[in-house]
Amino acid sequence: MIVFLEGRLIAHIPLSCTIEIHGIGYEVLVPLTIDLPRCSETVRLWVHTVYHENCQTLYGFNHSEERDFFKLVIDKVSGVGPKMTLAMFSKFKLKELHHFIAHRDVAMLGSIPGIGKKKAEKIILELADKIGEGSSNTPIVMRSEQSDAILGLIALGYKKTEAEIIIGKIAENFPEATADQLIRKAITFH
Repeated sequence: MIVFLEGRLIAHIPLSCTIEIHGIGYEVLVPLTIDLPRCSETVRLWVHTVYHENCQTLYGFNHSEERDFFKLVIDKVSGVGPKMTLAMFSKFKLKELHHFIAHRDVAMLGSIPGIGKKKAEKIILELADKIGEGSSNTPIVMRSEQSDAILGLIALGYKKTEAEIIIGKIAENFPEATADQLIRKAITFH
């Protein structure tokens, strides 16, 4: 699994860029709001790969939180795929999207091309309980690694609420930990 790409930015057009890494060019689809350096400079993008029957598509973001939210939307909201989710990021920043979902702002989400009122309501219904806004006004999204770790603990016999509390506490101190690392720490958690 590709987690991030770091290399030389070769080209950038709206919604796409090419990164050269060791003589290989990778095309990465990116939102309009992405912050990229000038061509020939080094860039690092957090990547999510979507596999199709005949190809794979890379979607890139400046921060892992953006990538994790992108994965959350396409995994949890049926009828909203990668291109529509990329459109969400092309119109609004992650913090704004979190705010709209947390505050159930159907009008703002519905203003995104291709979303509309019904899909906006569906996005809010599916994601409102997974997104909250912390006291520091920083949006909080449960990373997919944390969700996977919770499922792993449940499979090991932990109760769901117990697993959520333990993983939540561990993730505060180790925000970039993988699911396996979180599970190992949870087993020895006291």
